[in-house]
Amino acid sequence: MNVYIISDPHFNHDAEGGVMETKCMRPKEFSQKIAANWRRTVQPNDLIIVAGDVFIGSAQKWNDLYPTLPGRKVLVRGNHDRNRTCSWWIEHGFDFACDGFMFRHVWITHEPAQSLPEGATLNIHGHLHNIWDGFYNAERIARDKELLGIDFTKRLKNDWQRLFAVEYTNYSPVNFDKFISHSDKYQARGPRKRKESDDNYIVALLPGGDALLQNRRVG
Repeated sequence: MNVYIISDPHFNHDAEGGVMETKCMRPKEFSQKIAANWRRTVQPNDLIIVAGDVFIGSAQKWNDLYPTLPGRKVLVRGNHDRNRTCSWWIEHGFDFACDGFMFRHVWITHEPAQSLPEGATLNIHGHLHNIWDGFYNAERIARDKELLGIDFTKRLKNDWQRLFAVEYTNYSPVNFDKFISHSDKYQARGPRKRKESDDNYIVALLPGGDALLQNRRVG
């Protein structure tokens, strides 16, 4: 059994010109891309943890989608999930649902935690999306000011935070242990540091979290 994590898929939230496209810079039909990567990556006996904001829309559309997503599923409810109870989510596709839980000494939440519970060494969270690349405005800063650090476009508020943003994982779940051990690959602590040689290369992340380096000058 493998364990995977993902956050903020926002299935069914890909209206043209919406915030997912204009602020998160997500491609059109990103829901289909995330679902396809999920199916390629996660096997039926695997465990996948969703750190919030799984789906936007009617119950019927979710009921049509979730049977096509393999794996045993755990949901940590996000701000877009709390209009439904944890029991509702368990009755509609998840093996367990909560607002935060400990796994392998990692405190998993949707919004960044303000402190760590006893026994936790890290906090994996979502909610901030591609904050290193402009996902903020005056309204969002005012709403999340307690969650953001002073220099929030360059680093997270606390050293023990790890941001999971699908915008930085090629819209794919990532193996839980790989995400922790290679967190900088996924810009989980801050923006990727550019090197002079980066100007000649494009870095693409494949489903499952592997990296593909392509030379801009080839061809």
